[in-house]
Amino acid sequence: MTTKKEEKRILILGAGFGGLTCANLLRKNLSPQHRITIIDKNTHFIMGIVNLWILNGSRTLKESRIDLKRLEDKGIEFLNEEIINIDTSKKIVTTNLNKELVYDYLIISLGAEYQLAQIQGFSHNGGFNLYDPDEIPKLRTEILCLKKGRITICITNIPYKCPPAPYEASLLINDILVKNGTRRSIEVDIYTPTPIALPVAGPKTSQDIVSLLSNHSINFHPLHKLKKVSDDHILEFENGKKINYDLLIGIPPHKVPTAIRNSGLLKENESWINVDKFTLRTSHENVFAIGDVTEIKVNPTSTIPKAGIFAEGQAKIVSQQIIDEINSNRSTNNPRFDGKGFCFMEVGNKNAGYISADFYNVDGPLTSFETPSEKSFKNKIDFVESRIYDWLLNV
Repeated sequence: MTTKKEEKRILILGAGFGGLTCANLLRKNLSPQHRITIIDKNTHFIMGIVNLWILNGSRTLKESRIDLKRLEDKGIEFLNEEIINIDTSKKIVTTNLNKELVYDYLIISLGAEYQLAQIQGFSHNGGFNLYDPDEIPKLRTEILCLKKGRITICITNIPYKCPPAPYEASLLINDILVKNGTRRSIEVDIYTPTPIALPVAGPKTSQDIVSLLSNHSINFHPLHKLKKVSDDHILEFENGKKINYDLLIGIPPHKVPTAIRNSGLLKENESWINVDKFTLRTSHENVFAIGDVTEIKVNPTSTIPKAGIFAEGQAKIVSQQIIDEINSNRSTNNPRFDGKGFCFMEVGNKNAGYISADFYNVDGPLTSFETPSEKSFKNKIDFVESRIYDWLLNV
């Protein structure tokens, strides 16, 4: 006679790439008596990749939002609440509704918070946050209405999520302007505080990106860290340069969520959660952290990028460890995160480049950039649609 396993309570904080991957894998591979709960302050999921499709007019904001309540149809409990505190000693998570949720396993996948308020004058002077989907429809309207002048994209700080996204945005804006017949009278500039375009990808891939920008008459300005935005539409940089703009788009400073800072999960001098680079375990019992909320150092100067594909890969490893422990699987082949990932970089006209990376390569991080093609564009669409279907639509 088999003995019924003791019920386990698994809490997943955050319904992004990592959280949704974990919730689905755990539900598929654990018996129904084990409770799986995912908590998010948002009622709907929208993939960050889709922001740029809303920008170029191929999607609408409304059709891009998927109700997270759909998780309930899969046997996954969803709570639309905000995390206030995490007590790892008592194994309790507290929400804004004063709920105290006890866990046996905790997966922290809360992502990063945006801090554009750190940039003086940015919001006051009409700057757009590229990563806020609610701002994208108005940004598209502004681009289409602009007849001449300068569109400026500013990466305000590092790290930021999806490192190629600002460059992809500049290329799609170029495509919008070409189709709108206004490209010749509008300059497109991109500013970054770093010496190369993608420090996480290395000099070769960075140069490939800059060459691509140059081929589309997009001006790249390294070593420009934005200090403030003045009322007369002037950008002031820490290097002393002052540049005028007509339309400003920013990639906001990122920081770890407030609940993490208030819960003692960061040690002194840490800005993000430290985890084991292979297992994603924290120093606290049965507590894992994945995705943008973490900092995984590959070497003294490189870290795993903040990007959904890495959160998804990490989620698979974390889920398998929990499944094996609960089901008492004694596998000798312990799951380990391999540091590999990829992304698509759309350039307009239904073409996309492809960047692949192996950050745990024995000889150092290895990245490559494939020339934009229609095949990669189609693969990008398949990537997005397959994830949304698997996570939220397929019951």
